[in-house]
Formats: sequence, C-alpha cells, structure tokens
Amino acid sequence: MSARAVNLAIFALLLIELASGLGSFLVGSPDGRWVFWLHGAGGLSLVLLIGWKWRIVARSFARRGTGLWSFAPALLGALFLGVLLSGLWWAAAGRGALPVPFYGDMRPLVLHTILALALVPPFALHVLLRWPGTRAAGFASRRAALRLLAVGAGGLALSRGLAAAAPHIGPDRRFTGSREEASFTGNAHPVTNWLSDSRQRIAPERWRLVVDGAVRAPLALDYDGILALAADARRATLDCTGGWYTVQEWSGAPLAGLLARAEPLPGARSVRVVSATGYDRRFGLGDASRLLLATAVGGERLSAGHGFPVRLVAPGRRGYHWVKWVVRVEVSALPAWRQSPLPTQ
Repeated sequence: MSARAVNLAIFALLLIELASGLGSFLVGSPDGRWVFWLHGAGGLSLVLLIGWKWRIVARSFARRGTGLWSFAPALLGALFLGVLLSGLWWAAAGRGALPVPFYGDMRPLVLHTILALALVPPFALHVLLRWPGTRAAGFASRRAALRLLAVGAGGLALSRGLAAAAPHIGPDRRFTGSREEASFTGNAHPVTNWLSDSRQRIAPERWRLVVDGAVRAPLALDYDGILALAADARRATLDCTGGWYTVQEWSGAPLAGLLARAEPLPGARSVRVVSATGYDRRFGLGDASRLLLATAVGGERLSAGHGFPVRLVAPGRRGYHWVKWVVRVEVSALPAWRQSPLPTQ
C-alpha cells in the first residue's frame, strides 16, 4: 500500500479503537459483545499494518536524518507500540497483576487503557501537523474501502483465532475479556475503586441510609434497620473494567422493597444511588427490582474495602455501577440517561 493509504488506514483504525475501547466500558450484557470483537479486530488490524508503517518511518528518518525533530515521532511510536503490546499481552495471557509503586496492583488491561489515553494528545497533534493533503476519495474511493476492509478482515480472523486459542493459553474469560478471580470467596475477592474514590471506614452506629426525593414517605434507616430488611440473597457477577470478574453470593435488602415503602410519586423516572464519598450512579426506576443493597458477601459482613455498611449490587452492569458505602437513594423525575456515561468522580 502507498504511504498515504497506510496512514489513512491507521488513522481510521485508531478512531475505531478509541470509540470501541471507551464503549466496552459501557457494556455489561452479552448483547454488546460485538463491541469487544470490533476492538479486538481493530487492534490486530493495526498489528498487520506495522510492517508498512515501519517502512514509511524508516524512509522519513533516512531522508531527514536524526535530530531534535525525531523525539516527538519516537515518543508517539513508543506509545503506539506500548498500546499494541499491552493489548496483545492481555489478550494472550494477562493473568495476575503488576506491582506498581504508588498504585498497588495494576492488571495489564489497566496499563493498556492508560497508554491508550496517553496516546490520544500526541496522536491528535501529529494528525494536525502531518495530515496529508488529500481528497475525500482518500477515504471514500473503492480502492481505499477495499484496502481497509481487507485489513479489517485479517484483524477479525486473527482476533477470532486468538479467542479460540485463549482457553488453551489460560482460564476462560467472560465476553468482556475479564478473567475470573476469587469467586465464592466472600471478602477475599479483589478490592478496587473507580478513579480517585477513596476507601471509607464507617462506624455502623454513625451510618444512616436516607431514601428521599420524589417520594411520599421519605425513609431514614440505621444499620440495624437495614439488617432487619436484609432477607434477600442473590448470586451475581461483578465484572470490573480493570479486567477481572468474580461470582459471589450477595445478601441484603432489595432496593425495590425500600422504594415501595417510600412510595415514589407519579412522574418519578429514575433512582440515584449515592456513596459517602459523593460518588453516584443513576438507574431507571423500572430497573430497581434487579438491584440489591448488599450488607454481606459469601455469608460474611462486607469489609470496608467492599463497601461496608452497604453497597449496591447491580447484575448486568460493570463494576463502576456497584456503588460502595451507600448513604442515600434519591428518587427523581430525571431520566436514567441524565448522567455521564462513565463516572467523572
């Protein structure tokens, strides 16, 4: 392929990878597995283009020599390769975690995500400075479309082959790519928090759960009060965007039962679950029957790291929906989509 065709294909594939990578964080049910297939096919398509891109880079260095100008493209290339290699590492093996100073344990998928986000600014600058003068046919011509489809088909074939080989390389994964860790071990499963959310240590005698908002009869429950309602037990899978999942037996109070006692007003459309840290997630009022305010896991009282006194269990949702240290349930007339797709807290 020509240098222009290679560069345009890489540009299109990186856009697909960014969109599908972010989109994969939003998928919690098997219906969305195509997002993960698309991301895997796009990544392996980029691998197929490395040979062509390397020749382009080598010609550029041979023509211009090395100097200060070469630092920026070298950094961009290193990030690009880091993203690809960390993604391949995760896809091929990726079990376990890396000890990282000032962080704790980082799984390869987290490293892949960090490097991918770090790649965006220099890549955007590179595109602005080096964008080739080209007609729309550079994207829309039959030849360009066939090239991109051929590369994409190769990437898809490789990704499906890798998926078929994965059970022989290591333990099977969920459709999200997450690997099983510490299922049915109660509080022994991994502890992670979203972004800067800090672990809370809350004394049960000082904790209160408030159910308010668009309701006729607001509630305020202490810890003994929520334990008295904790008569439900459910098996649910917690699938963390950090690349692991665990299946546990959770017990606690059904959210729908609390809402029935509070009597939502006509026009109420959503319920917002709020943590002691200020972290929150909003759900449709009709989804409340699937949500559980858990007080125990595996027959053990929740640990502080897992959200004591109460955490939300949200089957079919990724881990960042499972709000820890719940202190408030707010019924609202706002629709469930009135929140950022990924939390910003």
